[in-house]
Amino acid sequence: MERLNCKRILFFLLPLALIFTLFAPRKVCADMGPKPQLTVVVENPPEEEYYLDLLTEAPGDYDNLESDEDSYDPEMLEQLKSYESEGWYPAYSGGTAVPLWGELKGEKKGNERVHTFGYFGLPDRYRIITVSKGGEVRVSEPQVREVLQSTVRYDYFSGHTAKTPSFFAYLLQFAATFLPTLFIEGIMLLLFGFKLRENWVLLLLMNFATQMFLTVTAGVTLVRSGTLSAGFVMIPVEIIIFIAEAVACAVFLKGKTKGRRVGYAVCANLLSCAAGAFLMAPIFRAVSSWF
Repeated sequence: MERLNCKRILFFLLPLALIFTLFAPRKVCADMGPKPQLTVVVENPPEEEYYLDLLTEAPGDYDNLESDEDSYDPEMLEQLKSYESEGWYPAYSGGTAVPLWGELKGEKKGNERVHTFGYFGLPDRYRIITVSKGGEVRVSEPQVREVLQSTVRYDYFSGHTAKTPSFFAYLLQFAATFLPTLFIEGIMLLLFGFKLRENWVLLLLMNFATQMFLTVTAGVTLVRSGTLSAGFVMIPVEIIIFIAEAVACAVFLKGKTKGRRVGYAVCANLLSCAAGAFLMAPIFRAVSSWF
């Protein structure tokens, strides 16, 4: 009877896990996967017109402006393009080794202006430069991008920059996977006939350890490189977790036979892995919008 129940659970879980994986949110195209992006929110922008660009330490010959150059004030643009100081050069207006798109003029949103830059030419280490209509040039201190898509706030008059510490991005990613996994594996524990009262400590410790491992491997990759790279990293990581939890359950889980304990570990991990794949894109969007 026990073996029959296990088979029924397996027949239920395998198609469900497959559906989760197949219909996980994804966009397939020739240039797939999220791209590097930096949003600069300018606080206290000046009344007069200004252009904002990023400075890079690795300039190139790719013309990012192309045909858009005629839409800018020639004197302001030339002052921006010709800037060079201590090995720093304008990225979008001056050129990069690979393409970079951006917004020198920005978009007004309330009392702020928002400038967005992105694609593979986006520098990891950068400075913010502004050139005003009156010829004033302002340059921020060097900044470092720690996540694939992020936002930095820049006070025009004080020159101060502020961004959310990347630690919170990893904390959000951990919580977004740990809590659903704990819920799924807790429900599965009951479905397999184990007593939660006797095994909740093992369930909590086991999932905390495995989700920490998942965060410092696939989670870090998700935040820094996006869903596509994280998906590749997740495969070997999940295999290691499958094996580790199967051994832990076989040895420490209380009740039932060893085969049933291992069967629980495999089925619970299969379902939580599918849920993780399904949640990967929403988690990345949440991290990108908040950081």
